[in-house]
Amino acid sequence: MKKFNKTVIKFLPIFLTIVFIFNISFSLIVSAEIMNEKVDNHETIFENKKARIDFTDSNDTGTVKINTVVEFDQRVKVIIAKNEKNSATYSYDLKNDKTIEAYPLQMGDGEYIIKILVQVVDKKYSVKLTGTYNVKLSDAKAPFLNPSQYVNFDEDSLIVKIAKDLTKNCETDLQKIEEIYKFIIYNIEYDMHKAATVQSGYLPSADEIVDTGKGICFDYAVVFAAMLRSLNIPAKLVIGYIQPNNEYHAWNEFALRDNDGQFEIYNMTFDGKKFERVDTTLHSSNLNASKKVFEFIRDCENYDKVRVY
Repeated sequence: MKKFNKTVIKFLPIFLTIVFIFNISFSLIVSAEIMNEKVDNHETIFENKKARIDFTDSNDTGTVKINTVVEFDQRVKVIIAKNEKNSATYSYDLKNDKTIEAYPLQMGDGEYIIKILVQVVDKKYSVKLTGTYNVKLSDAKAPFLNPSQYVNFDEDSLIVKIAKDLTKNCETDLQKIEEIYKFIIYNIEYDMHKAATVQSGYLPSADEIVDTGKGICFDYAVVFAAMLRSLNIPAKLVIGYIQPNNEYHAWNEFALRDNDGQFEIYNMTFDGKKFERVDTTLHSSNLNASKKVFEFIRDCENYDKVRVY
């Protein structure tokens, strides 16, 4: 194991307190009582008396819209996977009050299988609706350009207005990213109290984080992704582990549309042809050790990507 500079890693323990939020894989016991109701398959829409899965604009938005048709008192879950060997499985909460929510189809083209499950008792769930759809994205980056449950915003959002104002004089994506990056690292501080008290299932509000000026790593990453996406710049919310103590963390990756060569942000060199990593939480918490922080962030051995949203 290589040595890590203590100046760089002194803030890393703060990430450990939020490990339970993201729930990479939860243990569900799916009831053998599968719904036998007739499912109305309208080519892109799957619906019964319990729930609805809508793939109508999925090829263009890179998302699928899901909601319950009736209100439930129990918890509702969404499971998303691809019909292929070794596919990742993504699990989410779904609001149980008929609210429509968008979920990313971040695994690219292919046949997706989606299941909606309702809690029976404890970890035992019953499948209420299943839908399959062969996704053919019009833009491979679409899932990282549009709002979804974790990275949620609309044209009236505060962060959209701020992003537009910050970048109104920018001519390139790179200039826009730099302005957003600087805004986040200088205007949001790490919230130790929130990290110690936040509850499982927490979903950030990008507007609230910017308004209060405080957040945890999940919040930093959501704000960065939402602001960039609102400017039509592809941005990923990434969740995984950070070294040297293998602690749970959230960060971002972004890509440029108007630059295929190399470029720099704060002395970090990037390749415009692919998604590149940034960690605004770590930088914000270590402003006085920027050079060492950049070296840490740029070293792939320090980051273990598990889920992308």
